[in-house]
Amino acid sequence: MSRVVGRLTLLSEVQVLLGRGESVALHGPVGVGKSALLDHLEEQHRAGRGAVSLRAGGAADEHALPFAALRDLLAQVPAAFVADLPPTTRAVVGSGLVGIEATDDLRSDLAAAFHAVLDAWAAQQPILLLLDDVQWLDGESSRIVGYARRRLRGRVSVVATVGPGDRGTEADVSDLHPLEVPPLEADDMVDLLCAHGLPADVAHTLYVESGGVPSLALALAGAIGATPSLLGRPTPLPTSLERVLRDRFLAQPPDVRESLCLAALLHRPTVRQLERAGRLGADEELRRAAQAGLVTGPEGVVRFTPTMLRAIVTDAVAATDRAEHHRRLADVATTPAERMRHVALADPRPDADLAHELGLAAREALESGGREIAAELYLLAADRAPCELAQERVEWLATAVETAAPGNHVDLLNRGLTDFLETPATPAQAVRVRLAVPELAASGPAFLDEVLTAALADAGDNDRLVAMVLLQRARMALMEARPAAAARSAERAVGLLEASGDIDDLAVGLTALAVARRWLGLDHDHHLARAVALDVPVPTGFLHTSPAYMAARFALYDDRLDEAWSGFLAMLAHVERGAGMDHVHVLRCLVEVAARTGRCREAMEYAERATTVGEEFGLSAHTGWFITAQAELVGGDLGRAVTLAQRGAEAAAERGDNRYLQRHLILLGQGLMRSGDASGARDALTRIRELEHEHGIADPTVNRWQAELVGALVLLGQLDDAESLLAQARRVLDGRGGTEGVAAQLDRAEAELLVARGDLVGAELVLDRSAKVTADVGMRIDLGRTLVTRAHLERRRRRVAAARAALQDAHDLFTSLHARSWADQVRAELLPHPPGQGADPLLDRLTDGERRVAREVAQGASNREIAERTFVSVKTVEATLTRIYRKLDLRSRTQLATLLVPQPPE
Repeated sequence: MSRVVGRLTLLSEVQVLLGRGESVALHGPVGVGKSALLDHLEEQHRAGRGAVSLRAGGAADEHALPFAALRDLLAQVPAAFVADLPPTTRAVVGSGLVGIEATDDLRSDLAAAFHAVLDAWAAQQPILLLLDDVQWLDGESSRIVGYARRRLRGRVSVVATVGPGDRGTEADVSDLHPLEVPPLEADDMVDLLCAHGLPADVAHTLYVESGGVPSLALALAGAIGATPSLLGRPTPLPTSLERVLRDRFLAQPPDVRESLCLAALLHRPTVRQLERAGRLGADEELRRAAQAGLVTGPEGVVRFTPTMLRAIVTDAVAATDRAEHHRRLADVATTPAERMRHVALADPRPDADLAHELGLAAREALESGGREIAAELYLLAADRAPCELAQERVEWLATAVETAAPGNHVDLLNRGLTDFLETPATPAQAVRVRLAVPELAASGPAFLDEVLTAALADAGDNDRLVAMVLLQRARMALMEARPAAAARSAERAVGLLEASGDIDDLAVGLTALAVARRWLGLDHDHHLARAVALDVPVPTGFLHTSPAYMAARFALYDDRLDEAWSGFLAMLAHVERGAGMDHVHVLRCLVEVAARTGRCREAMEYAERATTVGEEFGLSAHTGWFITAQAELVGGDLGRAVTLAQRGAEAAAERGDNRYLQRHLILLGQGLMRSGDASGARDALTRIRELEHEHGIADPTVNRWQAELVGALVLLGQLDDAESLLAQARRVLDGRGGTEGVAAQLDRAEAELLVARGDLVGAELVLDRSAKVTADVGMRIDLGRTLVTRAHLERRRRRVAAARAALQDAHDLFTSLHARSWADQVRAELLPHPPGQGADPLLDRLTDGERRVAREVAQGASNREIAERTFVSVKTVEATLTRIYRKLDLRSRTQLATLLVPQPPE
């Protein structure tokens, strides 16, 4: 199996250039996989008939050894070609070029000899020179190889890899076509690491840590394992890997090391900050550091790869030098919080005045949305607090933990928690700290239950503290999709908060109660209305628990889509500088609304932003996968949507995250059905039905799986099951408000069922109703889907022109919405079929997907060809053929082809 992953486009470009007789120089960071590309090219070249390749590599330790690379190349040349060299030259080559003085005459003779050998050999077969790390090739070899390849251009091709290094070298690649080997994309890295046995979510974390550099990701995978530790506390790096990272840093030129040291001391380092601190060449210095695989990140931003390299760099700086750097950075800091941070880090001695200043700066930073630096300032205030500030120190530690948790700043939380557990805290402080821990993105259900149980014990008989614990229990239960448990906890919390007069927490309690009751199918509106009317301020990082946020969610559930869109857009401005999870929640909601309304470009853009935020804050990968899959399902690539939904469902199930498990299963069901895997879609959607039944979720507007499952059952020919499910779904809708959109989706599914049963008049009636409602409420993707179903209806009526017109209308609508995956799917249906195959009565007994496969079989297509043409898997084609054989009472594809291919006239 090839070691190369995610490089198909790059390899194709290399092959095209080599086919033109050009040579290539591959540039990229250390460890990005350039040598693996040479391995792949070598295998491909040798697999070609009569083709040969010669390979040599440079090394920093061998750079001063004359003729080292040339010796390696000549050792691979057949003896017959060396035998034709002049005797004196042949003797020198035979000696292995060891211990020979590099005179001008010798250089000239060897250059002529190497050229002659390649010239003679290239007359018989194409030759490819593969040169690895040419920046470290010894100068003598570089000149001789360059001499030969320039004179044999078009007959001898070269692929060279170029990495960082103090070249000052004779290796000239200026006339080679330069190609950049970038870090791997997230999907490719996950594929690579999953092939080595890692879970997909762990693989994604390693992708972020490695900056997409494969060798570093594989090293980290082997070093830290696949099991995250408690609270995300990182496993210490093995000494060997830590030493490699330190040596790689120390091997950099002094100017690069200087910039990296300053970057390691900054809160969030950027090129601009470094330039402000006097590093005017920071941009170029960091570019060289990136080439060495030490940093990555968006342009202008510095991110150490891996994250722990930052601590390694910091430790490499002497304490006195660190203090001097911090004083220097304090002078050029642009915010009071950053200035106070550097002041405190420059002088570690206890100082009551400084501690109070740090606490004040932390509070101001938190109020402005800077959770990360605020948490660090609270920790610094506690560190600098002398003995007489013992009480303030405990409060600062507690606040640091509370501040760090919603932003998923695990390191800061762990630092604060470690110190806090050694202090004599009050019950209220202990409860606050314990309730903060569940805000971490990676906390599992079992651990959270343990934390909340301990918090309840700390609360004792204090009704307000008990209410806070109950409220957190309610929120956690909602996150786990357990609305009954959430309703019980929220109702008790609301009662206690009303008695205590705590309006701020009461608003959150009423909101949680409204959500739980809605999911259970109970009355809920008055609870949310009360919460909204309280009009309490929302702390940074907790917008997603606020009444306003949930009011917009309810608008989405009810298909009041313009209201939901404007509500979430207004919130977006408030979370840009806040906690990462808040930001992702709002972006997710915008993607969901955009996907339903057909704002497909916005869906893709917001999904990309959510991915960036999630990686920056270290949030659970399956959260981002849901958002991206939702966007891809309408505006991107259907196959990628299915892959992400599958990965997300597995990761959510592994973590016990039932809410995101349900969300992923919905997308997986939709994607599989559109890909032609109706059986897989049925299984995914049936699993949601079971989860909802298990947890008592009765509101059909929350997950919206019913219409999709009806459609899957129809495709599978399980019409009685589809009809029974449809009747159940209709009964659930009776008397509920805000269900017009869900009813319209069920109408479309019922039309598909009626078409399959042959009730074309009834199908048209419900389809007309579905089209009107989806147009009225702005569900434009669903409106396009009604047009596709109408095309199937018209096709069943043998109205070919009307069916094509409906498909064309659907294609035009999807194209105008930039719904790329839907437009591609409809375009496939618009492809013309061979004459005589459009009106075969046998096909009336098949579904649309089955008819298409049957037509492809009649044309003589293989299962793989059918899969490629219909955008499904080979396994799906095989399952579809089995159903076709059963329906038409056939035993083979030969019988099917014979029945469908028109017979010649007698």
